[in-house]
Amino acid sequence: MDFSCLTKIVNTEQDLDLLPVNPDWQLVGSMISVSHGWLTEDEFNLCFNPFVGQMVFAFETFERVNKSTGISNRLEQSFVLNWINFKEFQETTAILFVYIVSSNLNWVFYANRDKWQFAAQP
Repeated sequence: MDFSCLTKIVNTEQDLDLLPVNPDWQLVGSMISVSHGWLTEDEFNLCFNPFVGQMVFAFETFERVNKSTGISNRLEQSFVLNWINFKEFQETTAILFVYIVSSNLNWVFYANRDKWQFAAQP
Protein backbone atom coordinates (compact mmCIF):
# COMPACT_ATOMS: atom_id res chain seq x y z
CA MET A 1 0.00 0.00 0.00
CA ASP A 2 1.22 3.50 -0.72
CA PHE A 3 0.20 7.00 0.32
CA SER A 4 -1.82 7.65 -2.85
CA CYS A 5 -4.37 5.02 -1.73
CA LEU A 6 -5.46 7.37 1.05
CA THR A 7 -7.10 9.72 -1.44
CA LYS A 8 -9.88 7.14 -1.80
CA ILE A 9 -11.03 7.86 1.77
CA VAL A 10 -9.56 11.21 2.91
CA ASN A 11 -8.64 14.61 1.54
CA THR A 12 -4.85 14.59 1.87
CA GLU A 13 -4.34 18.07 0.40
CA GLN A 14 -4.14 19.61 3.87
CA ASP A 15 -2.83 18.14 7.10
CA LEU A 16 -4.50 20.20 9.82
CA ASP A 17 -7.61 18.02 10.21
CA LEU A 18 -8.89 14.63 9.18
CA LEU A 19 -11.28 15.16 6.27
CA PRO A 20 -13.00 11.91 5.20
CA VAL A 21 -14.25 11.91 1.61
CA ASN A 22 -17.53 10.35 2.76
CA PRO A 23 -19.36 12.67 5.21
CA ASP A 24 -21.17 9.66 6.70
CA TRP A 25 -17.99 8.38 8.34
CA GLN A 26 -18.17 8.81 12.12
CA LEU A 27 -15.41 11.08 13.42
CA VAL A 28 -14.01 11.19 16.96
CA GLY A 29 -10.98 13.00 18.28
CA SER A 30 -9.29 14.78 21.13
CA MET A 31 -6.35 16.93 22.08
CA ILE A 32 -3.23 14.89 22.80
CA SER A 33 -2.76 14.20 26.50
CA VAL A 34 0.33 11.95 26.49
CA SER A 35 3.93 13.15 26.65
CA HIS A 36 5.14 10.85 23.81
CA GLY A 37 2.98 9.93 20.87
CA TRP A 38 -0.73 10.49 20.49
CA LEU A 39 -2.99 8.07 22.40
CA THR A 40 -3.45 6.64 25.86
CA GLU A 41 -4.31 2.95 26.09
CA ASP A 42 -7.97 3.83 26.76
CA GLU A 43 -8.11 6.05 23.66
CA PHE A 44 -6.44 3.31 21.63
CA ASN A 45 -9.11 0.84 22.73
CA LEU A 46 -11.89 3.34 21.98
CA CYS A 47 -10.72 3.71 18.39
CA PHE A 48 -9.08 0.45 17.45
CA ASN A 49 -10.67 -2.33 19.50
CA PRO A 50 -12.65 -3.76 16.52
CA PHE A 51 -9.54 -3.67 14.32
CA VAL A 52 -6.87 -5.25 16.56
CA GLY A 53 -4.85 -7.85 14.67
CA GLN A 54 -5.06 -6.09 11.29
CA MET A 55 -1.91 -5.17 9.37
CA VAL A 56 -1.80 -1.37 9.29
CA PHE A 57 0.20 1.19 7.36
CA ALA A 58 1.41 4.50 8.75
CA PHE A 59 2.32 7.39 6.45
CA GLU A 60 3.72 10.82 7.17
CA THR A 61 1.47 13.48 5.66
CA PHE A 62 4.32 15.17 3.80
CA GLU A 63 7.50 14.26 1.95
CA ARG A 64 10.87 15.19 3.39
CA VAL A 65 13.53 16.46 0.99
CA ASN A 66 17.16 15.49 1.55
CA LYS A 67 19.13 18.75 1.45
CA SER A 68 22.23 17.24 -0.07
CA THR A 69 20.59 15.05 -2.74
CA GLY A 70 17.26 16.80 -3.30
CA ILE A 71 15.51 13.40 -3.18
CA SER A 72 12.01 13.35 -1.64
CA ASN A 73 11.05 10.66 0.83
CA ARG A 74 7.86 10.03 2.81
CA LEU A 75 8.33 8.24 6.12
CA GLU A 76 6.15 5.13 6.36
CA GLN A 77 5.91 2.01 8.46
CA SER A 78 3.69 -1.05 8.82
CA PHE A 79 2.84 -3.21 11.82
CA VAL A 80 0.18 -5.53 13.22
CA LEU A 81 -2.29 -3.42 15.18
CA ASN A 82 -2.35 -4.03 18.94
CA TRP A 83 -1.62 -1.80 21.91
CA ILE A 84 1.98 -2.96 22.40
CA ASN A 85 2.93 -2.41 18.74
CA PHE A 86 1.07 0.91 18.54
CA LYS A 87 2.66 2.18 21.76
CA GLU A 88 6.14 1.28 20.51
CA PHE A 89 5.41 2.92 17.15
CA GLN A 90 4.11 6.16 18.64
CA GLU A 91 7.02 6.41 21.08
CA THR A 92 9.80 5.70 18.56
CA THR A 93 8.68 7.03 15.18
CA ALA A 94 10.14 10.15 13.59
CA ILE A 95 6.79 10.76 11.87
CA LEU A 96 5.31 14.10 12.96
CA PHE A 97 1.94 14.19 11.18
CA VAL A 98 0.56 10.69 10.58
CA TYR A 99 -2.19 8.77 8.83
CA ILE A 100 -2.70 5.14 9.86
CA VAL A 101 -4.97 2.85 7.82
CA SER A 102 -5.61 -0.81 7.15
CA SER A 103 -5.53 -2.25 3.65
CA ASN A 104 -9.36 -2.41 3.80
CA LEU A 105 -9.47 1.41 3.87
CA ASN A 106 -12.56 1.27 6.10
CA TRP A 107 -11.09 3.44 8.86
CA VAL A 108 -8.36 6.05 9.24
CA PHE A 109 -6.44 7.54 12.16
CA TYR A 110 -4.81 10.97 11.88
CA ALA A 111 -2.60 12.80 14.37
CA ASN A 112 -0.37 15.83 14.51
CA ARG A 113 1.49 17.46 17.40
CA ASP A 114 -1.68 18.78 19.03
CA LYS A 115 -4.60 16.44 18.34
CA TRP A 116 -5.70 13.07 17.05
CA GLN A 117 -8.77 12.10 15.02
CA PHE A 118 -10.27 8.79 13.99
CA ALA A 119 -12.95 8.06 11.39
CA ALA A 120 -14.59 4.79 10.44
CA GLN A 121 -17.03 3.61 7.82
CA PRO A 122 -20.51 3.27 9.35
